[in-house]
Amino acid sequence: MGGGRRYRATVAARPGNRSVSVKTGLIADTQGSFDVQALLQHVASEFAGVDEIWHAGDWGSDAVLAGLRKLGPLVVVNGNAPDDPRYPATMERMVGGRRVGMIHHLDARHQAWARGFDVVIHAHTHRWRDEIVGGTRFINPGTATRPQFGGTERTIARLTFGDDLMVEKLMVPKFPIPTVRRGGESGSGADMISP
Repeated sequence: MGGGRRYRATVAARPGNRSVSVKTGLIADTQGSFDVQALLQHVASEFAGVDEIWHAGDWGSDAVLAGLRKLGPLVVVNGNAPDDPRYPATMERMVGGRRVGMIHHLDARHQAWARGFDVVIHAHTHRWRDEIVGGTRFINPGTATRPQFGGTERTIARLTFGDDLMVEKLMVPKFPIPTVRRGGESGSGADMISP
């Protein structure tokens, strides 16, 4: 698949040792009614060659995370749908010489936490964001499956941490659940997600 529209934004990094590029696939808010296998095929194409996949919370079903794990190393932060204590509320690490934090819901009580990072990944709003505020770059991959809260796009992102941080906004098509024809089946229930 891999035919979604792409938007690239590149911002120069602070000086330092960034000679090795790290590529990350970024996805969040995979909720609603959709064909899980079709989404995973699309994501596999878009995230081919990434070093890790990060899910910024609200995966809707464990089938989504299980499928992403088959594509490569997966880093997950807890969201609110589901609220799953098996996953941490935040992730903090150095990537390509930058201090990176990931959280699902970047609300007012987490603003002070966010100021300590070069890059903050968040989700929850189901809307794309890539902006610099006070020296911190905020990235929200939007939703791969269920636009809401005024949003209309289905998006994921591919990040390349190198001398510059390159952010690619990748458009995701809609993956409706196939209709079942009389006398035939469209797929197993494990391949479908509905609210």
